Amino acid sequence: MPPPTEQPAQEIVERKLIRNGNIEFLTKDVRKTKTEIERITKEQKGYISSENENNYGNRFQVNQTLRIPADKFDEVMKQLEGLAEKVDNKNINAQDVTEEFIDVEARLKTKKELEARYLELLKQAKTVADIVSIEGQIANVRAEIESMEGRLKYLSNQVSFSTLNVSFYQESAAGYGFGSKFLNSLKSGWFNLIDFVFWVLSVWPFVLGITALVIWWVRRRSTV
Repeated sequence: MPPPTEQPAQEIVERKLIRNGNIEFLTKDVRKTKTEIERITKEQKGYISSENENNYGNRFQVNQTLRIPADKFDEVMKQLEGLAEKVDNKNINAQDVTEEFIDVEARLKTKKELEARYLELLKQAKTVADIVSIEGQIANVRAEIESMEGRLKYLSNQVSFSTLNVSFYQESAAGYGFGSKFLNSLKSGWFNLIDFVFWVLSVWPFVLGITALVIWWVRRRSTV
């Protein structure tokens, strides 16, 4: 009886996932929260790629984009939730780029093999025309190789480091007090007065023309 045929072991493919997330939350103290997020990010070997602050009305808000090692993503998200008084919204998404990664790697290998063959042909070229032609082909292949290597580098970076957009803010009740409302009303009235003055200045030729016409009409009527 012939021995059973061994089944080839199925190749295990490591999935390439790009994970991104967003979280927005209320905090008691934006400055302290910002310092704590910087500490957490540094502690987890990540970095802050962008940041901006907005201060309008009774709301002070900071927006940050964090780049976090993929294996620390869930832990950092949990730590951020712990800083919140109230989480307004949170979402996480994952993009599987495994097939693209494998495809680019395969095409890159083929292009490198083609480049090697062209280099061998270049060594054997006898005429200037042949040399120029082969060098042109090598340049084209090299450009494609660099493009693919750049794409792989980008994908690897996105897989290794997750992007986390964080918005946190604090609100002050001071904006609802009588004094604040009084000052805001004065400010609004002043700007309205300025707008009115500029409006009058913009239409004065029309007003002057109408006035002259009325005076002429009144005088004419009085002489009749």
